Amino acid sequence: MSEIVVFGASDVAVAAVFGVLQSLFLLVLLSTCAWARRVPSILAAPWPGLMFLAVLIATAWALTPFGPGGPHPVWAYVGRGGSITVDRSSLTLSLLRLLGLACLFYGAWIVGASETRRRALMWWLLLALGVFAAVAIVDHVTLRGGRRLTATLLSPNSAATLMGIGVVFALGFFSQSLQRAGGRLRIERLGLDASLALGAAAVFAVALALTASRAGIFSTVVALAILLTWQVLAQGRKLSAIAIIGGAAALLVVVGVAMQSADLTAARLENLQNDVVVRRTIFDAHWEAFRGSPWFGFGLGSFPLVNQLITTSETLRVLYDVRATHNLYLQWLEEGGIVGTIMMAAWASVALGRTAREGVKPGTAGMLARATVAAAVLVLLHGLSDFAVQVPALQALFAVGLGAVTTVAPSRRAPAAIKAGSFAFAGGVFVVSLLVAAPLAVARFGGDMAWAPTASAEVLAVSIEKDLARETKDLKVQNRMLAHAQREIALRPASGGAWLRMAAVQFQRGDIAAANTALDHSFAVAPLQTSLFESRTRLAYEHWAVLTPAVRQVAMYQVRIEFSRPNSFRRLAALANSIRDPAGRVGLALLIASERLQQEQAAAQ
Repeated sequence: MSEIVVFGASDVAVAAVFGVLQSLFLLVLLSTCAWARRVPSILAAPWPGLMFLAVLIATAWALTPFGPGGPHPVWAYVGRGGSITVDRSSLTLSLLRLLGLACLFYGAWIVGASETRRRALMWWLLLALGVFAAVAIVDHVTLRGGRRLTATLLSPNSAATLMGIGVVFALGFFSQSLQRAGGRLRIERLGLDASLALGAAAVFAVALALTASRAGIFSTVVALAILLTWQVLAQGRKLSAIAIIGGAAALLVVVGVAMQSADLTAARLENLQNDVVVRRTIFDAHWEAFRGSPWFGFGLGSFPLVNQLITTSETLRVLYDVRATHNLYLQWLEEGGIVGTIMMAAWASVALGRTAREGVKPGTAGMLARATVAAAVLVLLHGLSDFAVQVPALQALFAVGLGAVTTVAPSRRAPAAIKAGSFAFAGGVFVVSLLVAAPLAVARFGGDMAWAPTASAEVLAVSIEKDLARETKDLKVQNRMLAHAQREIALRPASGGAWLRMAAVQFQRGDIAAANTALDHSFAVAPLQTSLFESRTRLAYEHWAVLTPAVRQVAMYQVRIEFSRPNSFRRLAALANSIRDPAGRVGLALLIASERLQQEQAAAQ
């Protein structure tokens, strides 16, 4: 819940801190609860332990150069070593994130070994999510005033996934209350939990409607159909016709509530064709990228860099601000490759198979398993066309759900015993995660731990930019900047920003040849990166007189592309006026005037 509230833990530093807390949770659970130590260890079990290890090895393999095509060609710019991945830093952080989720899964597995604790965990989590959804609705209607509800997840599609899961579990608890009441919808025989579940379902449904997510609403309806049908079959003759009708009515209520946002939904449906074109552009571009490194991918977390590598003038209008491929399966193929995707799919398939077997059982335990399968269908369907499951907070939610429902109850006679392997696993993940998260957290509060060997590329980038802003001639500071820039590039040589910082450092040091080389590499790996345009163009034109002809040409090329985008003249004119170097200011002004004249002539014709 904390991860969901802090914007889905989408920030890399926040996600790293929660990775530390997840491993700490498992440590505390094992240390303080004797009943937790009675649950058999899962680390050496074929599933989930050994299969998860296979997932880790398959995804970590991209850190090595040993693939069918060898290291990625971008490592030639570094001149030493090399990896299959283009971003060692993001891949390392993603692997630590997986280990943190493994600790959370293990903790939920331990809690779920008791059916009483399992039901309590899922019930209180559902109520907490219901309160969150209610607050999100009030916030959206009264304060934000936006067209689509995003809650704290920064994306309406991510919010739709969360609200859809809430609808599924809330109606699952409500239908179970009907079964305990003898299959008759009689208010006096329903308890407080049934009323709370039905109220939560209504809140989640309203929130889902306000997201106006076409795929999210469709996936939720399909998941509900699966859950309610399975509930009827599982409860057999104990469920009378009135309960069946009640289940069908609940499904219709959800659809009806979704239609309450008719104007917004209709507008979204009218824009469906344009969205299909946009999705197709993203899919085609990243499918071609996947084909360039099919077996082990480009490394988990490498999507932003790969997206900049493959952006062209034709695809810029679509790719310039996307955060994901909007297709879960394509993104896993691109980042994890065929090998990593197969391993992850195998692990998830076994998890859902075990969950489905639990769903055959009667009672609340069976209902929770059935709801989990239905929620998984929702996620897998929604992942075909939208950004959702990539949010760290939702991944944590899934880890809790799968861990709780796939566990096996231990023998009551099993003695409490210290599990050295489990303690070592949780402790190891805690220490490593802490060492990596500390520099990130310190950097977020204005500190600097770039000196730490575990500092990620993000930490190094923040440190370099702080030193660059000082414009100092101090040789010690310049050498420190250079060392940090070299470390950042050694972690992610496909980053246009990393090479831009190196160019800025070299210009401050007075090494014009090295600065030109770094700036040329920045354009080579990210020729049209919009987020770098102003800073990169300013750096180029501030040193226009000493740039090589080749670097001048690529700098002018990006200016021309940016000028062709809507409402760009004023922005570029303001940029030209801010250039301090006279030669650069005049050169950029003449280029803008030339492009504007050509645009006016083309419009006149």
